[in-house]
Amino acid sequence: MLKLVLGWALIQALSVESPLPPPPEAPAPLRYLPVRVDTHVVPAESIPADARAGDMLVSVVDGQTLRVAVTVRHDEQERVDAADVRAWRAEDDLQIVIPLASNATTPFEPRCCIAYSQADLLLTLPGGPPAHITVRTERPQLQVIGEQRFVPQH
Repeated sequence: MLKLVLGWALIQALSVESPLPPPPEAPAPLRYLPVRVDTHVVPAESIPADARAGDMLVSVVDGQTLRVAVTVRHDEQERVDAADVRAWRAEDDLQIVIPLASNATTPFEPRCCIAYSQADLLLTLPGGPPAHITVRTERPQLQVIGEQRFVPQH
C-alpha cells in the first residue's frame, strides 16, 4: 500500500506542468546586396612556387572600396573568365565568385598542367567594410574547386 501511495505521489509530482521556455526568435531574413566588380586578370607565370595558389591580398581603398588581389590555380586548358566575376554581400559576409572558362577545342582534351592567373578586383561595396570575405573559384559546371575565408585586419 505504501508503494502505491508513493508511486501515486511521484506521478502527481511529475505531472505538474512546468512552464516551457518561449520559442526562439525567428532569424531576420538575409539581404543580399550586389557589389560592383572591376576585374583585371593576367597570367601569373613569374610567381614563386611557394606563393602561388591561395594567395590573397586585401587592401582598403576607401570606406566603400576594397582591392582584392587573388592568385587563382587552374588547369592549363582553362582561363579566368574576367567578364563573369561576380560578388554580393550578405550582412557582414562578402562573397566573390571567380569563374573559369575552358580554352579546349573539345571536351575530351586531357587535363595536363597547372597554370596560375593573377586576378585584381576592385569592389565597390554597399555599406562599410565586411567582417568576412569568401572567394570561390568555379568551373563552368559550377563545381566549387576552392574556397578561402578570412577576417581582414584593419
